[in-house]
Amino acid sequence: MKLNVIQLMSPLHGEEKVKESLAKTYTLFNENFEVTYFDYGEINDEFANRAKDLTLVWIMTGGTEEKFKNIFDYLPRPVILLAEDINNSLAASLEIMSFVSEYKKEKAYLLYNDKDQVLNKIKRLSQITKTISKVSLSNIGSIGGPSGWLISSAVDYEGVKRRWGLNIVDITMEEFYKTLESSQGDYDGYFDKALKRMEPEERDLVNSHRVYNALKSLTEKYRLNALTLKCFDLLMKYGITGCPALSRLTDEGIIAGCEGDLPSTFSMYISYLLTGEIPFMANPSSVDVKKNTIIFAHCTVPTKAVKNYILRSHFESGMGVGIRGEFEKGRVTILKFGGEDLSKVSFAKGKIVDNPESEFRCRTQIEVYLEKDVEDFLSGTLGNHQVIILGDHTESIKDLIAIKGLNVKL
Repeated sequence: MKLNVIQLMSPLHGEEKVKESLAKTYTLFNENFEVTYFDYGEINDEFANRAKDLTLVWIMTGGTEEKFKNIFDYLPRPVILLAEDINNSLAASLEIMSFVSEYKKEKAYLLYNDKDQVLNKIKRLSQITKTISKVSLSNIGSIGGPSGWLISSAVDYEGVKRRWGLNIVDITMEEFYKTLESSQGDYDGYFDKALKRMEPEERDLVNSHRVYNALKSLTEKYRLNALTLKCFDLLMKYGITGCPALSRLTDEGIIAGCEGDLPSTFSMYISYLLTGEIPFMANPSSVDVKKNTIIFAHCTVPTKAVKNYILRSHFESGMGVGIRGEFEKGRVTILKFGGEDLSKVSFAKGKIVDNPESEFRCRTQIEVYLEKDVEDFLSGTLGNHQVIILGDHTESIKDLIAIKGLNVKL
């Protein structure tokens, strides 16, 4: 993990004396990161143009405020400061924080206190920086556009580009159909790891594999990092579900969302980059206010996100192949981005307490106990689909929100 550290100190303290007094912080940096150190005189236009990794401004002593002011315009945003509890570092850092917020009207982070907490915070911020950078270089494919019922899920492509740097690629269903009809290759047994197969027949798996091949072909053609498919149109035209193909692509790190839902697919993609966990996109299907739980359900799930799975038919239509996965019980984070430029976000943490098996819901079902009031959660959601991530990642999400200046939907 790479880290840039800008060393700011007053000459009054004596350089060698300052560095000796802060030997523990040097050790913290050098043992945990691939560090490049910069002195005050090296911060200029050239630095600004090549500083792509997380950059930390280390306020090593007092008397550094003017130096910081002079280099401010060359620093990556948001500004991240590290204060020490000696050398009048903290006082100088607070003056700098006030300068950034009051005079520059920008966001700055101040790291201080316990070194383990500082280390964990730097690692989180480094991962967030990498995530934002990756998103800005990414392409998400919208195959067929959103399904008709996603009336609050339209996005402004240019607004998303300005906010995130993300490129959204429109691909017509006609091109997808043409690619599907020319798709070659026999089913390779990928889903033979299922505990059992119930309704689907062999030909359903063969057809699903053709969908996977077609989507993989379009992924390569348009250099997609993620995609979403208007899968109900596929189902109505050919009687083939997209569920296994979307599951497998996500298993492979090509994040694939259902129903042409761009906000949910973006939520899946950014959560994967941020946490490394395979995301699950699902509908809130049932609420128990007394237990403070919600049942989330969908007809597909990435097989790498679950401990086992069986192959079923698609719930609503009874056609093709759906996937019923069983999750490990444990902590989860629920996340959703929305708004025309994807600048709004809602999130909550909870715990999977059960894997229900109702025949009147989509095939994969999880009951999640929420750590916030379930009615408050429902009133603040952004659309019908939610993204579930294994583990508690709320601190990383809070940092991402602060760095990108996002609007939290409460």
